[in-house]
This record gives sequence, C-alpha cells and structure tokens, in this order.
Amino acid sequence: MNHSAKASLTMSNVECLFKVFSKSGVIFGTYILLSPYQVLADSFTPLDPAKVVLVDWAAVIVNIIPFVGVLLAVGFYTLLERKILAIIMIRKGPSKVSYMGILQPFSDAGKLLCKEFIVPTRANVGPFILAPALMLAISLLGWLLYPYKSAEVFYVFGVILFMVITSVSVYGVMMSGWASNSKYSLLGAVRAMAQSISYEIPMGFIFFCVVLCSGVFMFQEISVFQQSLFFFFLPLCVVMLVWMLCMLAETNRAPFDFVEGESELVSGYNVEYSGGGFAVMFIAEYSSILLSSVMSAAMFFGGNEALVGFFMMVFAIFFVVVRASLPRLRYDKLMNLCWTVLLCVMLTASVCVVVLVGV
Repeated sequence: MNHSAKASLTMSNVECLFKVFSKSGVIFGTYILLSPYQVLADSFTPLDPAKVVLVDWAAVIVNIIPFVGVLLAVGFYTLLERKILAIIMIRKGPSKVSYMGILQPFSDAGKLLCKEFIVPTRANVGPFILAPALMLAISLLGWLLYPYKSAEVFYVFGVILFMVITSVSVYGVMMSGWASNSKYSLLGAVRAMAQSISYEIPMGFIFFCVVLCSGVFMFQEISVFQQSLFFFFLPLCVVMLVWMLCMLAETNRAPFDFVEGESELVSGYNVEYSGGGFAVMFIAEYSSILLSSVMSAAMFFGGNEALVGFFMMVFAIFFVVVRASLPRLRYDKLMNLCWTVLLCVMLTASVCVVVLVGV
C-alpha cells in the first residue's frame, strides 16, 4: 500500500470517528437543551407532595453498569473467538489494530455504525427496524438472572423466567425474517422457530432434573447448593451433555447454525441487514451465548462466583471449539436428534432423578 492510499484510509477512519462523535454530541446537546423546558413545564404542573418520587440516580447507574459490561464482554468475546479460530486453523488472527489486535472489536463496531442502514424497497419498514432492537432487549433482559451472591433483587422463579426469555427470543428472528420480504430471510426465520420450539422440550426436562435435585427455582440458591463441591455435574453428567446440545441449538451455533447457514441461505434471517442493524443483531447473538455459558456454569458447577466465572469461560471456549471442529448437519438430522434421541434420553433421566430423589 502506497503513502497516498494510507493517507486516504487514515482520513476515512477519522471521518467515521468524527461522524460517530458528532451524532453522540447532537443527541447529548438536544437533551441538554430540552431539559430546562421540561423543568419549566413541570413547574406549571400542580404536584401532590405525597406523590413526588425522587429518582435514585445512583441505583440507576448501578443497574446500567452490568449491561455496559455485557456489551464490552461481547466485543472481547468476538476477539477471543477469532483468536482461537486462528490458532485452530493455523493462521494469523486479528493482530493489526493496537497491541495484538486488542482494539479490533471497537474498530469493527465503529465501521458498522458508520455504514448506511439500508431498508429494502419492499420490506415492512416498522418491524424491519424494530427487530434488531427487540433481539437486543430480550438478550440483555436475560442478564437480570445473573446469580449474584449479593443483590437487591432476587428472582424466586428465575428458572421459569429463563425459559420464558429463551422462548421469546425467537420472535426477533421471526420478525426480521418476515419483515425483510426475502425468501432466504423467511426460510431462516421458519427454521429458527421450528428449531427453538423443538429444543425447548428437552431443555424443560433438564430444568426439571436440576430443580428436583436442588429444591429451588432461584439460580442463586442452585449455585449455593453446590458450595460443598458436590457439583450437579457428577450425578447429572448425561443431563449436562444434553443441555450443551440444547444450548448450541437455542443460540444457533455450529453445527446447528441452520438459521444463518451461509452455504444455503446466503446469510439467513439477517441477509437484508447492514450497518447498525447487523451490529445490533450480532451483539444480541453473542450476548445470548455468554448468558448460556453463565447459566451452564451456575447450574452444574456452582458454588462461588470464582468457580462460576472459571467454568463460564470454559463453556464460552467450548462454543468456539465446536464451531471450528464440527461441520454443519442436515436440518432433518437436527430434528431427528431432538425428537428421537434427546427427548427419549431426558425422559429416562427424569424418571431416574425422580426415583433417586424419592428414595
């Protein structure tokens, strides 16, 4: 690359960064300009002192920080995935941006956000724009179930809420595939719905076994129950293997990535998305992978937060190694695996757990 090309590339990067910061400045400036008018409007509104609610900004910030941490974790998890894939495939991974490519996720995010968000001519505009936001919101909602040892809010039926969130997550994929008005996108959305509904049945039996062994529905209590190093992995090793297969299918990861099969559907449900819409879908997908890793560690290797964090990294690396090692299956084999193998295994395991707990 000659010096003029390097100079033009540098100028384009600077222009992209300037666009990002200028947009952020416009939004922040608009908020600052409108806030006095909001205060002025409130001053003319008769308020009942008994109904005045003061906003606890410290609590708001504390609740926002975990979501910011999740977004940062997603960025660096993509970097980890690319590094591991490079090692397995004996090639160089991202190594040009900053030291050893550490800032590569921020470079990718800036590139996608600077690109134009194109809406197809025949697309249904409202659902097309809403689908990425819905996917990200549902994905981040699951992180409220993180098994903190000290928290102000505990979800007594956290297991049920996790099943609800994983079930609802397919609606974003369905909405994006249908609103794109593309055959490839619609086929990917139909695959996602069938795949998600099928693998939620063995997943329900898995939760049944874990809840029956621990006696509670809270992820915190399930994790605390294993503090004596009696991991649920020991009596439920077969259940954990089925759980990992279900998580691969629920998060649409290889070898079960039929929703976005590049060799069949170009890119699946997100084929018509570009720029920020594609980036938001990407973040939602990887956030779900990290959440599945956390819940896997809490359910089968709980105890304390150090153990949960360690095994969470083990499960996260497992997702990457499986992607690099196994080829994509056929869709009919995926369904046969669920309905003829995993379902029978989980029915048998559930009966065994009921008998052992009853004894």
